[in-house]
Amino acid sequence: MNLPRIQLNQTFYKLGWDTQQPSYSFNPSRATLSIEQRPAEMVLNPTPPRVLIDQTECWADMDLKHIFRRNAEFASYGKQQVLQYISRVMQEGEQLRAIENKGNAIASIAKSKKLIPDHQFTYRNVPGNFSLKMQGVPGALNMEWREGEITVGVQQTPFEHHYEKGKITYHTLQKNRLDIDVIGGTIDIAK
Repeated sequence: MNLPRIQLNQTFYKLGWDTQQPSYSFNPSRATLSIEQRPAEMVLNPTPPRVLIDQTECWADMDLKHIFRRNAEFASYGKQQVLQYISRVMQEGEQLRAIENKGNAIASIAKSKKLIPDHQFTYRNVPGNFSLKMQGVPGALNMEWREGEITVGVQQTPFEHHYEKGKITYHTLQKNRLDIDVIGGTIDIAK
């Protein structure tokens, strides 16, 4: 006899997962440095020394005078001669007026006047000694510095980093299940 019976088949729940590892990457910061230097400059401004020579008196000693100087000398000489003439005429007038001195004033005035003037001759150097004037002007040197410049340029790239979190993904591999089957339950009747 085949009695019915209950057969239970159970499958358990199976869980599966996928793991994604975390990742981290970075690029360090970099700096690009550029330096530009302009050199220093030195500027020299020299003033050369000079010798000043005045030859005016040398030319005058050789009787090669400028017309303005010659006119001034002639005017001075003319004034001196006029003053001497006035002085002489006054002295002669004083002599003529002094009749009480009992002298022959006209004869003495005539003797004092010379028909041939006296000349003086001298020997000297032409041009004269120390007639050349010299003067030295010292030179100068002016220095000017222009400082050089340094230009520094910095170009910096920032620090970069990338981080991805890790993930766990769950999924069902097998669901739980209970199968109930009735087995048997057939009766064999013999005939």
